[in-house]
Amino acid sequence: MEQLIVLGGLVAAIAAIWNTRLQHRLAVIALASLAAANVLLAFRFLSDDFSYRQVWLQSDPQLTWWLKLAGLWSGDEGTLLLLALISAALALRLLKYGPAAAAGAWSVTTAFAAGALIWSPFMATNANELAVAPYRGMNAHLTSVWMLVHPPLVFASYLLLIAPAGAMVDGLANGSSAWRAISARYGRTGWLLISAGIVFGMWWAYEDFTYGTLWHWDPVQTAVFAAWCHLTAMLHLQSRYRPTGEFALAHPLLGLLAAASAMTAMAVTRSGQLASSHRYVGETSLVLLGGMAAVILLATAAAAAWRLRALPARPNRPSGSRTMLWLAATFLVIIGLIAQLHLASAFLNAHLGTPRPDDLKPFFETLRNFTSGTEIKALRQAFQQWEVDNFSVNRWLVPVLFAAGLVGGHYVFPARSKWRWLTTLLVLVLATLMVVWLQPFERLFTGKGLTSGKTVALFSQLDALLAALAYFVAAACAAIAAQIWHRRSVMPVPTALIHIGIVMALVGGLTATIFDSFAQRFVDLPDAVGKTLAFPGGYSVSIAGLDNRPAEDGARKAGANHGFQTIGQVAWSLNRNGQTIDGGSGHTVYRDGRKDIDSGPGALRLMCEAIDYRFARYRSGDSQMIHPLISRGLLRDVQIWLPAVLPMNSEAVAGRPAPVVLKIFPLMSLVWLGLALSLLGAAWQTARHLVHRPPSSRHDLCRLEPVDGIGDL
Repeated sequence: MEQLIVLGGLVAAIAAIWNTRLQHRLAVIALASLAAANVLLAFRFLSDDFSYRQVWLQSDPQLTWWLKLAGLWSGDEGTLLLLALISAALALRLLKYGPAAAAGAWSVTTAFAAGALIWSPFMATNANELAVAPYRGMNAHLTSVWMLVHPPLVFASYLLLIAPAGAMVDGLANGSSAWRAISARYGRTGWLLISAGIVFGMWWAYEDFTYGTLWHWDPVQTAVFAAWCHLTAMLHLQSRYRPTGEFALAHPLLGLLAAASAMTAMAVTRSGQLASSHRYVGETSLVLLGGMAAVILLATAAAAAWRLRALPARPNRPSGSRTMLWLAATFLVIIGLIAQLHLASAFLNAHLGTPRPDDLKPFFETLRNFTSGTEIKALRQAFQQWEVDNFSVNRWLVPVLFAAGLVGGHYVFPARSKWRWLTTLLVLVLATLMVVWLQPFERLFTGKGLTSGKTVALFSQLDALLAALAYFVAAACAAIAAQIWHRRSVMPVPTALIHIGIVMALVGGLTATIFDSFAQRFVDLPDAVGKTLAFPGGYSVSIAGLDNRPAEDGARKAGANHGFQTIGQVAWSLNRNGQTIDGGSGHTVYRDGRKDIDSGPGALRLMCEAIDYRFARYRSGDSQMIHPLISRGLLRDVQIWLPAVLPMNSEAVAGRPAPVVLKIFPLMSLVWLGLALSLLGAAWQTARHLVHRPPSSRHDLCRLEPVDGIGDL
C-alpha cells in the first residue's frame, strides 16, 4: 500500500510539471501523498514493525521514541522519501513564481519520489536477515539527540538551494524576475539552516571519537563547506542584484553552483570510495544524486551560453562598494573551488587506485607494530583508503583568507578613503612584523598536542592571517559603532555580527587545535579506582567509580548478544602553587558491541582510538562509541577519555590495563561564541526580511526593492 501511495505522489508530481491548469490541485495531491507515506514509515518505526527492512536495519525496541523517529533519515531509503516530501512542500509554494520555477521544483520532487520508489524504505525484511537477528539496531554513533536536529536542518537547507533551480536557470538564461524574489527569502533562510546544521554537526563531532575534533575535512564536510561558500558568495550580491542589470549573470550562476554543490554533498554521503565518518548503509542512490548534480551543471552551462550571446560586449564595470561585493564573492568562490578540487582529487586517486603516500597515513607504522597478524590486512586496507588531504586544503586556503581579511577590513572600515588606505598599509606592516619578528604561533607552540608537523610549516602564513583577521574584526566593530551613532556605514549590524562571529570561530578553532595538548597514563582497572593520577601542567585526574552493565541501549550489537557499557565517574583539577584554580567532574562512557579481537583490544590500541580519529573510525564500526567527559570553560576545554574495557562476560576483568587520556583545548569557547554570534546575526537578518512579504505574482516582481547596505552577508 505504501508503495502505491508513493507512486501516486510521483504521478501527481509529473503531471504538475505539464498541466498548468490543474497544477495547484496536482501539487496538493503530490504533497499529501508523500506526507502520508512519511507518516506511515514513521508509524512503522514507532511500532517496531521489523517486517520492514528499513526498520529492521535502523531500529531497536529499546530506542527512545525520538531516536526511532530519527530512523526515517538514518538510512538512504528513508532520506529519499523525506527529501521528496520537503521538495513537494517547497514546490507548492513556488507555483506562484511562474512556470519555470514550478517546473524546476516539481522536476526535483519527481526525481526524489522516483528514488524513493527504486530504493524503497517499505521493502520487506527477508527471512535470512530475520534468522540472523530479529533487528539490527541503530548505528551506535547516531544514538544522540543531535540525530534529531543536525540531519533535518541540513536536508531542509539543501532543498531550499535545489528546489528553485528552475527559477535560477530562467533568471540566468532570460533575465526573468522570479529568481530575485525567491532568493530574497529562500537564499537567506537556506543560509541560516545550513549554517546551523554545520554548527550542530561540529558540536556533535566534538563529542564523538571517530570524527576527530571540530573539523577534519571529511569528504562530506568538504562538500557541504563548498556549497556553503557558493551560497554565501551569492548572498553577498543579493542587495545589488538586478535580473537585467548588476550581477545579472553572477547571482543566479552562484545560486546554481550552490545547488549543484548541495546535490554533490548528498551524493558524496552515499559513496564508499573515500574514508569518511558519514556513510549510509544498505542501498545507495549515488547514481541518482550524481546524475541530478550533473543535470544542474549542464543546465547552468546551457543557460549561461544562451544569455551571453545577448549581453553587451563591454558591460559597465562596478565601482565603490560594488567592487567590494565582487571581491567578496570571488574570494568565497575560490575558497569553495579549492575544497571541491581537493575532493575531486581524492576521488580521482581512489578511482585510479593510486597508492597513498606514507605522509598521508599518520600513526600507521605505530599501529601495525601491535596489530595481530589476522588484522594487519584489514588495517592496511583501511589506511590505504583515500581521504581529503587536510594539510593541502589548509595550505591553499590560508593565503586566500589573508587576502579576504585584508580587503574586507579595508572596505568595511568606516572612514575616508585616505584613512582607510593608511590603515590597510599599517596592517600590512603589522603582518610583516608578525611573520618576521613576533611569530606568535611558533613562540607559543609546544608540540604537546596532535598538530602535525605539516601544520607547523604554515605558522608564518598563520601569523599574517591573524593580523588580517584582526583588522577585519576591528573594521566590523567600527561599522557597528557607526550604525549605533546613526552615521553612514557600509555594513548593517546583523551583517557585521555574522562576519565577526565567523572570524571569532576561525581564530578560536586555530588556537584550540594548534595549541592543544594531550597526555596519557596507563592504569590497572579496577585498582585505579579512588586514586589520583598526576598529569603534566598541574592537572590531576581521579576515577571515582566504574559502573559496568550490558549495553541494552538500542545500538548495534554483535549478533544476538548485547554489547557492554562502562560508565566511569571521573574528576579533574588544575593546581598552581598548591591551590586548585579550576576543575570539574562528570562521567565518561565506553560502549562496545563487538567481540574481543584475539586477547582483547589492548591498552595501546585503546589509547590510539582516543587520540587518532582515523584508527578509531577503522576500529569502531557501528557498534562502538566512546564519550569523554568534556568540561567546557572560557579559557580551556578539558576532555578526559577513559575507555575502560571491562565486559561483563569476561573472567579476566582484573588487572587489565587501560589508558586515561587527558586533552586540553585552549579558547575553544571562542568557537562556540563566534558561531552563536554568527547565527544570531543571520537569524536577525532573515527575520527582518521575512516580515516583508515577497510579491505574490509575476506582475509585482519588478517592484521588489533592495535593502541598503554593502550586501546581505
